[in-house]
Amino acid sequence: MMRKALRAFAFIMLMLCSVAYATQIAEIPFAPISPVVMGRGGSTVATVQGFDSFFYNPAGLSLGSGGFTTSSTSWIYSRPDLLISQAAQLALGTTNPTATFNFLSSQVTSGGFGGGSSIGIGYISGGFGLGAAFIIDSQLYGQSMLGCTGDITATLGFMSGLSIPFDLMGIRVHVGGDVRPMIRIHALIPNSSAIALVNAIANGGDIAAALSSTPAVYGSGIGLDLGLIGEAGWFSFGLSIRDLGGTTFAYSANSFGSVTGNLTMQGSLPAGSSVSDTYTIPMDIGVGFAFHPILGSFSHFLDPRISLDFRNINGAINGTTLFLTCIHAGAELEVFNLLVLRAGVNQGYLTAGAGMKLFVFDLNMAVFTQELGEHLGDRPNACITFNADIKI
Repeated sequence: MMRKALRAFAFIMLMLCSVAYATQIAEIPFAPISPVVMGRGGSTVATVQGFDSFFYNPAGLSLGSGGFTTSSTSWIYSRPDLLISQAAQLALGTTNPTATFNFLSSQVTSGGFGGGSSIGIGYISGGFGLGAAFIIDSQLYGQSMLGCTGDITATLGFMSGLSIPFDLMGIRVHVGGDVRPMIRIHALIPNSSAIALVNAIANGGDIAAALSSTPAVYGSGIGLDLGLIGEAGWFSFGLSIRDLGGTTFAYSANSFGSVTGNLTMQGSLPAGSSVSDTYTIPMDIGVGFAFHPILGSFSHFLDPRISLDFRNINGAINGTTLFLTCIHAGAELEVFNLLVLRAGVNQGYLTAGAGMKLFVFDLNMAVFTQELGEHLGDRPNACITFNADIKI
């Protein structure tokens, strides 16, 4: 009996030590930066439908007409006015590598510079949906170039979800969930590689070579999302639980060059060393409210919507984030079933966007600022994002 007790005590102490020395590292969520959502301040929990439901609230799978969707989204983390000015100078040939380096340096040290893209495909019918998406996101940031770091995250995810609608006391309720197996590569860019990368971009150098020795972790994880949307006349409300319990990845470690080289040559991830740290997409609990007045025959000319979300409520409750950064509010006005205008407030920062519907094409863009620090004003990060969908 004493021997068993000692073994149990030793096991508990070993577990406590491993917890004490392991680091919990937060991974970014699996979601594209949608201009439709960000144009209206990031508020979408009570209004999302179709393909976007996989990324925000699976209850939306039984809203809308369903069908087949291909989606392509790109975004750049930079002040839009300075980015457009720099792009114009490059196009006119009136800039030089030093000016480009100074532009990149100013963006890196004032919130961050980077970008990303997403390519997705999905089919939804009768509340059941299947989809897949490849999302890559990158950023460099720091208070100075001498101390800047960054990361690159590339994720391939497969989504399968179901939403069931029913009537309850005069309210149309949609309850849904989805499961999301993913393969992810996360490169942790140290300062030396970050500076080499900026130099490569400014001088037209080899970006792959600048990142070759960058340490990377890679592996798989399975996320689970739950959601609810209720519709009562002009009003709707929603609840979403993204990454239920936190989505943890089982990672191995190797250099970024080895990982990408092995994928290119052999189509598989290489063997790597074990990872003691825990990499997890934190759970995100959100609630949303929306107001959609039905203007009768005028709805064909003007169709307004107003929405309000409180996202990452669990973070505000446990004190890991400021409550103000959880607030997302916005408005949308569709004109002649063709042009869509959007505006909102995202985490205390103004947003704006616009869209156009042309037959099966849905084109959108938005500019916004997001807070990447723990408190408002710590690390405001400007972004411009574009999207093109084909819906059949």
